[in-house]
Amino acid sequence: MRIPSVLSSLVDEGVIERVVRPLMSGKEAQVYLVVAGGIDCVAKIYKEAENRTFKHRADYTEGRKVRNSRDQRAINKRSQHGRSQDEAAWRSTEVDMIYRLRAAGVRVPEPYHFIDGVLVMELVSDANGDPAARLGEVDFAPDEAKAIYDRLIQDVVRMLCAGVVHGDLSDFNVLLGADGPVIIDFPQAVDPSKNQNARKLLLRDVDNLHRFYAKFVPEGSRPPYAEEMWALYESNRLTPETRLRGQYRGSQKKANVSELMDFIGEVNEDERRRRRAQGRDASAIPAPPPRGDARGDSTGQQRPTRGAQPAAGGARQRPPPASNVQPGPAGARQRPPRPVASAQPAADGTRQRPPRPVPNAQPAADGMRQRPPRPVPNAQPPADGMRQRPPRPVPNAQPAADGMRQRPPRPVPNAQPAAAETRQRPPRPMPNAQPAADGMRQRPPPPAPPAQPAPGSQGPARRRRRRRRPPANRGAAPPVD
Repeated sequence: MRIPSVLSSLVDEGVIERVVRPLMSGKEAQVYLVVAGGIDCVAKIYKEAENRTFKHRADYTEGRKVRNSRDQRAINKRSQHGRSQDEAAWRSTEVDMIYRLRAAGVRVPEPYHFIDGVLVMELVSDANGDPAARLGEVDFAPDEAKAIYDRLIQDVVRMLCAGVVHGDLSDFNVLLGADGPVIIDFPQAVDPSKNQNARKLLLRDVDNLHRFYAKFVPEGSRPPYAEEMWALYESNRLTPETRLRGQYRGSQKKANVSELMDFIGEVNEDERRRRRAQGRDASAIPAPPPRGDARGDSTGQQRPTRGAQPAAGGARQRPPPASNVQPGPAGARQRPPRPVASAQPAADGTRQRPPRPVPNAQPAADGMRQRPPRPVPNAQPPADGMRQRPPRPVPNAQPAADGMRQRPPRPVPNAQPAAAETRQRPPRPMPNAQPAADGMRQRPPPPAPPAQPAPGSQGPARRRRRRRRPPANRGAAPPVD
């Protein structure tokens, strides 16, 4: 027999004394019969994620969290570290659920060790001391099947009170021990307070138990235990000692399908407008179904409307028109007229608007609104069709030509009189300036050119550079005559 390497390491460490034989193999783990602490135990080795055949795993892992925030972010990002942490959390879930259920009084195997992803736990044996068989492999009398079914239903109630929904409960995950049925296999168990699929999984678990019971009692009807159990759990009235009576009445409230379809249509229209604004194709957004289908019943027929007038063939019934409603244009909804005090008669198809009070308003032209005149102090009479503008005060202004604005003269210090229709400019101070002709500006004298040397002269005297003589050698012998 080939011993897995993970069990060999546990044997080397002394956790397991020896490996007897393989016991069973499932879709997510392999179970070996081992000896630990001098007694027979089972060692459950979980398969790798790529070797498991468990389907729809996301329905079971919803709501699961780890304590380390870094590991949780890695799990959400599905990184390599996150996948390894998710796999470790999947394997440790069974140990956590077993301890929780044993504290709640549910018959489950007792765990001994959980090392390196290997769960060493109690061996469930029958009356002869042999490993217990699965519930689906044993034949029962109707009375025995009824007793086992009732006990398992009560265990499901205790599990739900403890915050556990098995998720894969069937007669193949229940062992028939010497003291009764024992529930096993909890890696996929969910918490009903954190998982939205808990109710669906609970209904499926109870249906699987009833299918086991129906094999031995075919005439037995299916009582709504799961629905009653969940209704009590939601209302916080479920206890471990609750005895289900199989009496459950679902909600009789009718759903407003038309309002739901209108909301879906508005969301789709918003998405279409957003895609058009981005220049993307909006044809993939489905169009809302016809209103007649949304308001009809389950048979596709139109529901009658109270006080509705008979419609043409294939058309919807319309409610009776409201009182005091004026006829609107074809295809438009009728709206009652809004009361407008002292309103003038409006044109056909338009709403009436009350006249706005305008104090001291002049009569306006036809179809134009009246505007009150704006008060302008000391304003001159304007030309026809022009607004009045008050004259701007100009101190010491000279009379302007007709149609021109008056401009005050700009003060110019020491300014000479300017010619007619020209502005006065002050004289620019120019040192050594020559007198200019009349009407001309004074110009400074041009700079004198550099002086040229006279003929026959050597030009300006240059500064002679004095040459330094090298110092005499001190201590040298005097020259010989």
